Amino acid sequence: MDLNDFLASENGPPWLPASVAEARKLVYIGQLFALIFALIALLVGVISIITGNIGGGIPSLVSAGLGIVLLFMLKSQVFANLDQGRFKQASDSLLIWTIVGFFVYVVPGLIMLFGFLKLQDIFQPQYQQYQAQQYQVAQEPPQQAPPAPQPAPAQPAPAPEQPAPAPAEHKEKKVEMAKCRKCGVNFPAFMHNCPNCNEPRH
Repeated sequence: MDLNDFLASENGPPWLPASVAEARKLVYIGQLFALIFALIALLVGVISIITGNIGGGIPSLVSAGLGIVLLFMLKSQVFANLDQGRFKQASDSLLIWTIVGFFVYVVPGLIMLFGFLKLQDIFQPQYQQYQAQQYQVAQEPPQQAPPAPQPAPAQPAPAPEQPAPAPAEHKEKKVEMAKCRKCGVNFPAFMHNCPNCNEPRH
């Protein structure tokens, strides 16, 4: 069995907002720790049962089983929703599986908790920044006396300098964004519903 069958990829789509991309990275690290601790728990459980310590082996086997389930559920319910822009569903599922992660030797749940908290930034009210439009302000005529005319230059005007070449524009992938009429969150225009309030895009 290939690890990619139950482990999500490290990087998501390039259009993910910064807070979502950071949260996804933390959850990815959490799933790696869940895999490591699940294997450790499985090994400890098997050794404990073989040596006759059944009371100590059963909890370790339970932790190992929860770790394996956690890996499958993170990929299908958290990473899949994040990569498709369904941030609200991903957040709800992540909260549940973060709690489960604490039963896999604590560390995976702790890391995923940081990812859950970081993901909440996407649901904060966003204020769209508008660029100031160019406009001319009418200035009142100065009250001072007009300046004396300057004498004509004695030397001929220098040849006009050639304009410097315009800097090459960075070719960046720009994703068309849409604004939710209900909650005001900006999201990629190809999404049919708002990731925050699930309002259909008009």
